[in-house]
Amino acid sequence: MENSSMRKTSLIRFAVVATAVAALVSTTLPAQAAVKPASKATVGDDCTAASAASNRVAKGRGVDGSDLTCMVVPTGSFKGQTKWWYKDVKPLKNIDWTVPANPGGYSLTSNAISDTLKAEGLLGQYSSSFKPGAGGAVGLGAFQEIKGKPEAALVTGIAMTGGLYSNKSPLNLLASTPIAKVLREYNAIVVPANSKYRNLKQLMDDLKARPNSVAIAGGSKGGIDHQVMGLLAQGAGIDPTKLNYVVFSGGPEVLTSILSGSTQVGISGSSEFNAFVASGRVRVLGVSSARPLAGFKGQTFVRQGYNLVYGNWRGVMAPADISKADYNNFIKVMDIMHVSPSWKEQLKKNNWDNEFEAGLKFKSFLEKHIPEINTVMKGLGI
Repeated sequence: MENSSMRKTSLIRFAVVATAVAALVSTTLPAQAAVKPASKATVGDDCTAASAASNRVAKGRGVDGSDLTCMVVPTGSFKGQTKWWYKDVKPLKNIDWTVPANPGGYSLTSNAISDTLKAEGLLGQYSSSFKPGAGGAVGLGAFQEIKGKPEAALVTGIAMTGGLYSNKSPLNLLASTPIAKVLREYNAIVVPANSKYRNLKQLMDDLKARPNSVAIAGGSKGGIDHQVMGLLAQGAGIDPTKLNYVVFSGGPEVLTSILSGSTQVGISGSSEFNAFVASGRVRVLGVSSARPLAGFKGQTFVRQGYNLVYGNWRGVMAPADISKADYNNFIKVMDIMHVSPSWKEQLKKNNWDNEFEAGLKFKSFLEKHIPEINTVMKGLGI
């Protein structure tokens, strides 16, 4: 029995470390260097006027091994500048988003992507269809029924990969087409300003004494909020299955719940709480990042003695039947987006890390990530 318990703990620690390492990999924004030679070029890097005049090509330096061309950028923030670019990229006419939750973190991400693409001249218009339920399975199921619509897109993330496991869904995220992972966001635990809890230790001490004595509002069962709270409890010697975790469909509902007194503690992506933290209506007990978040009043779990760094990635999927041409164009559009000044502003505003992988690299990430998350979920008993 003891050996089995030790093996389970080791597996959970491995998965948490793997996720935490991933969360720290791409925390800096891509630098716009001086002039880059073709052999080292990435999209958005500077190149020379002479190279542009001769249509110099950087073979295989683009996403999925595509080519970049030195050219004068025709649109967006870099318009008129000489950059390594995708010569054949075409702006998207529209994106029809499937959002697998109520308005909140997922739609904040899809809106940020869409607004950035519009600002960069890479998108005409967008719309959103909200499909909450079953940890993202309702949204994924609806999305995977879409056929013959290359403009369709699903916003996804760790909440969905965990939610599919916890809800025993037969759906497979990889049955859709991976386009890009675009960011990493960290969680915050908050309480109303008049709460008796002043720091994380006070909350954890109460939970250790009586795990079900505090109603904790968070996102979907098995989602990132549930994972973070469960792992934090587990690390403090608290049985995560005994927590009084109350499920909601998004950050706005979590806030409504704690401010009305229906629950005592809320957990969600830090960006959901920005305005309420700034106004003083809620107090931050802790954040799941490795370092304090800029402009966000809250200490990390680590700084308070709880050894957990855990972040929520979000990304974009396309329908399974998207054509090769539409797929190639979509991943190129996303590659341009992630180096744009407009996207940097979104990252700064929302305290997101610019963690980007597109196309085949994103697919490889998911193939590794999904089994890791399943291990975490099994260990938490969710």
